[in-house]
Amino acid sequence: MIFGRSKRHAGDASAIADFWAWWPTVRPAVEEAITSGEWAALTPHIVRRVTAIHSDLQWEFARGTAAKHALIVSPGGAAELRPIAARWGALAPEPDATWEYHIARQADPQMLQSTIGLGGGVQLDLQQMRFAFTRDGDAPEIGVVAHHPGFRMFGEDVCRQVTFLTLDWLLGEDGVEEWIGEISWTGDEPPAAAEPAALAAAIDGLREEYRTRRWELMRGELPDGSPLIATAQRPLRPVRWPRFDTHVAITLPYTGQNPAGLPEAEALARLREFEDTALDTAAGGDGELLAHETSRGARTLHYYVDADSPAADDLAEAAGWWKDGRARVERHFDPALERIRHLG
Repeated sequence: MIFGRSKRHAGDASAIADFWAWWPTVRPAVEEAITSGEWAALTPHIVRRVTAIHSDLQWEFARGTAAKHALIVSPGGAAELRPIAARWGALAPEPDATWEYHIARQADPQMLQSTIGLGGGVQLDLQQMRFAFTRDGDAPEIGVVAHHPGFRMFGEDVCRQVTFLTLDWLLGEDGVEEWIGEISWTGDEPPAAAEPAALAAAIDGLREEYRTRRWELMRGELPDGSPLIATAQRPLRPVRWPRFDTHVAITLPYTGQNPAGLPEAEALARLREFEDTALDTAAGGDGELLAHETSRGARTLHYYVDADSPAADDLAEAAGWWKDGRARVERHFDPALERIRHLG
């Protein structure tokens, strides 16, 4: 059995614990600063506590969705930081009437009724934002073109910043990561440009469509012409599994294959039973099977697990129970799901 140890850039667990031990002592001062706007003395202490967890994490205070205020510590779109933010969020106190805690910016559509400053005295009325959007067949994502007439006056960097900011306010940071595909922007109104609420409704429909776990079956050929059958969860986006940063690939050889190298009925039943009873049990709540590929007498199951849990070791032990041949197990730090991107 081959079992490579993973390498990951972990947040300092003690720094996370220290943050939450410190938070009750500073919370009253934060509430006072939100009211007064006086942040100068407080901000350096917050920066120090967050950067102790990881220097690239982003943080902000915002209006809460259920509570009065929200504290957000976010990966800012960086997949390798999402597990660290998730571990920070997992240790957060229970929300109350005053505070709630998030690892991503939450939707706040009311912000699209406001005007934002872009520096140099320039103001942009977000009520003029429009979105054209399309879906390719039954793909689990929507492509978006953002439009504002003011975009004609700005460079690409400003247009990009406004586009992503407004999408985050409309859908939430995780909503953009999970359901939005290609994003572009224009100062010229595109065909079928619609109010932001129309895009939000389309995303709600997509969420409902994928409310239950869905798998896609794919067929292809390897370079030597051998047939390949693969299945993968949809949508295959890392934001759906924020803690699961480690790829555990388990390759099981099987006896009882047809001339094309694919499993016959009895072999397929053994593979499915082993997955359900041994491997899924080993992964438990700290891992999940996201895809598998079958060809040339072997099936590779792609599990993703939390590196801070024993799930990877438990999966490796369970793989050793396979009786049709010697299982091969590898694991790698892969929070962006790069190793199964070809199945997306």
